[in-house]
Amino acid sequence: MLRSLTIVLAIAFVVPLSADGHDTLLVAWEATPGHLESTIGADTTATGEQAHDVYLLEAGKTYLMLTEMNLNHDLNITGQVPASGQYPATIQPMPGSDGALGFTNWPNGNFQLYGAAELTLRNLLFNGTAVDQSAVLASLCNSRGEFNKVVIDHVVISNYDLWVHSSLGQRADFHMTNSVAKAFTGYPNGQFFGGLVWGGGSWMGTYDTLIMENNTFNHIQGEAIVIYSDVDHGRIDHNTFANVVMGAIWYRGQNNLWVRNNLFYNTKSHMQSTYDISGWGVWHPGGQGQMSVMPDHTKEDTTVYNPDGQVWNHMNRNIKYYNNVWWHSSELTTAMTTTAPWEWEVITTEIDTTVTPPDTTTTTSMQGDTMLALELQSKWYGDSTAVTLAQNRGVMEMNNWNVDPGLNLDPGYITRQLERTMDFRDNLASDTAPFDTRFWQYENDNDYVNVEWPMHIDMSYDPNSAAATASTTGGPVGDPKWMTPGAYWILGTHDDDINTSALPNKFSLKQNYPNPFNPSTDISFTLDKKADVSLTVYNMLGQKVRTLVSGTKNAGTHTFKWDGRDNSDKAVSAGVYMYSLSDGSNTITKKMALMK
Repeated sequence: MLRSLTIVLAIAFVVPLSADGHDTLLVAWEATPGHLESTIGADTTATGEQAHDVYLLEAGKTYLMLTEMNLNHDLNITGQVPASGQYPATIQPMPGSDGALGFTNWPNGNFQLYGAAELTLRNLLFNGTAVDQSAVLASLCNSRGEFNKVVIDHVVISNYDLWVHSSLGQRADFHMTNSVAKAFTGYPNGQFFGGLVWGGGSWMGTYDTLIMENNTFNHIQGEAIVIYSDVDHGRIDHNTFANVVMGAIWYRGQNNLWVRNNLFYNTKSHMQSTYDISGWGVWHPGGQGQMSVMPDHTKEDTTVYNPDGQVWNHMNRNIKYYNNVWWHSSELTTAMTTTAPWEWEVITTEIDTTVTPPDTTTTTSMQGDTMLALELQSKWYGDSTAVTLAQNRGVMEMNNWNVDPGLNLDPGYITRQLERTMDFRDNLASDTAPFDTRFWQYENDNDYVNVEWPMHIDMSYDPNSAAATASTTGGPVGDPKWMTPGAYWILGTHDDDINTSALPNKFSLKQNYPNPFNPSTDISFTLDKKADVSLTVYNMLGQKVRTLVSGTKNAGTHTFKWDGRDNSDKAVSAGVYMYSLSDGSNTITKKMALMK
């Protein structure tokens, strides 16, 4: 719910449209809670599939949900692109007439996927806080079937308890791009459990594909990304992770995961102490770094299976960390170095049932704790990861830097997070207001029900810092939209807001990345002025294969993905292809190679 929301009575209606080649149904906003899920639930064919390809929601409106959507078939919900001064189409929970949320299952969430259902969400804002601030949803969506697929693109996710997505079924695909997830609440006394995406084996389900690219993550409780064992194909690329209580990537598993071009800012902000090692067991002796991968102790002739029966090669784990930048702000390092040793009271009760009546003995003792030295807390990798790298089993790292990017983020976020952490640390309980509730995180406008729009967070940083040229492309690490001038409605900027003095001064086409590639590659170009442009892929015979762009684009840098398919959506053969950018007066052509 946004601050400008005014609920008035309206008449519900839906309008069939045709957009982007899809059969689209406009779900016109109305004030009745539950209208969204009831409309979509009723719009089905005789065999249970959704009757429309896309359900379009109105920008500047908040749709109130009374219960989750349980999906056994594909669903696409897309919001209208908001105009300047307008907030995105928003989805928010509302309690029922009994005052309780009607979202079931554990963890509860907006969507539960079963069977082989696929869920696509675009151009939306999800607010997990109930409209009356009585409760918070645990998650956005959970995969419980087999071969579920979730695609999240240009979506803002705010105020959830646990995570964005979990795999509780088998062989899920999860793609999150160009989005923002922030302001996770956690639960009282909860410091370690929760994050962004959890799965990949053990007691949870498994992932086939995990793609997280060009996203911003701020104020995350727990471990952001947990892959207990492995994924078939995992890429964590060009994301900004800021103020993450535990790790950006959990130390176990991670097999077949590539982590590159990311900015890690104030990750592991829980800090590291002696009791964390001896009591909780969340860190290891000697401290853990920002990259943390545990050794594999299986023998060479051992076959390793994940829970869905697939085999992964433990002699070539295919884990790569490269071209990432990490930094701990002065607020965090000061807390690491100036927090004096502390202790708390521990009461232990023992009951002897061998006597009648049972004899109860209560013992009071003191448990002490102290922070590890700064060099053990603030480092790229620790002793265990050094052992992992030395095994030569397909785990590598290179070009990872500890440099201050000069981030423009409000320090209020880390300050409040540290206050909650120390309230937990002093006696292992969140027992001081407001940390004994779910409404404690830093909000610039002090509003926990409504998502401030435009968002207050700013992840841009000094363009003269080393981080601005540290990526594999020679450009900035982290979420690129903060560093690339342009109109991004998700940041609240539109054509009229662009600082033209910071725009590129030439018409240029970059080399695709990666190259060679399989299965997809990114192609970027810059325009010095607004122009009608085309970006086209040709084979070596000069025959048109795929038109990626054809239309008007604003001045700035633009990036498009080619998935190795032609205009008929058929996969093309391996080989060398040309891609050409033209604005009618100028044409630039480069080559790229598709490998299979």
